[in-house]
Amino acid sequence: MCAPTKKEGNAVSVGDASSSSASILANNAYNDRTRPSKDETKHIKAVTSTHSDIHRNTSHDLLWFLGPAIICYALNTPILPIFAIGIARIISTRLTLTLHYLFVDKDNYLNKIPAKQLQREGNDYLVGTMLHMYAQIPLQVLFPSMFFSDPSVIGPSAIRTFWSHIFFVEPLYYAAHRWLHIPENMKKMHGFHHLSISTLPSTSLVQNFHEHFVYIAVFGPAFLAPFAYYREMHWTIVGAYLVIFDLINAYGHMNI
Repeated sequence: MCAPTKKEGNAVSVGDASSSSASILANNAYNDRTRPSKDETKHIKAVTSTHSDIHRNTSHDLLWFLGPAIICYALNTPILPIFAIGIARIISTRLTLTLHYLFVDKDNYLNKIPAKQLQREGNDYLVGTMLHMYAQIPLQVLFPSMFFSDPSVIGPSAIRTFWSHIFFVEPLYYAAHRWLHIPENMKKMHGFHHLSISTLPSTSLVQNFHEHFVYIAVFGPAFLAPFAYYREMHWTIVGAYLVIFDLINAYGHMNI
């Protein structure tokens, strides 16, 4: 990132024409003292220009949500775990949004957050959950014991998943997030997430379509690693992990 530098007269500069879009967005969003003027940034095409004209067609979302049932039936793999996890994530997300609206930041929703942001997040915040449902299908087919081991492994698997998250997912998450903030990747993918300046719990789930696959790869080792070593895991642990991570990530975007 290009750090702003002071000029005479207490004005600020954000660098030359090569200044990154990520830097400009950061200055505009969080620091009134270093916020550049329109004249200083007119030569820069901001990240928003990459994504602002994208309007996702939501008319077929119900069909996309039901799609895993047809595929599971065709492949003869259980449907229940996929929909139990997906529905649990949707309910927890909706409940978080409702409680946030009622008790934390109602004024922000009504008066300060642009309608365009609310519409964008309303259209996109469940995309990642549905993609995870589809990603679970081949894993169930290829590695059934990762989801359907004896229930007696639930307790040990929970502990193993916790340590796997600490030692694998956290470093991967940090590295992936830093990689997404490279200006080129910010413009191609992560800028869509940062279109939401005043964040909401749903902002945590709103990503560029391709970026969702980055996070699927990042979160997977939480249960893939212990399964690879112990050859056992249970779908309830997979679901509980995803729901808990959704809630923690939502808390990080509550803007409070």
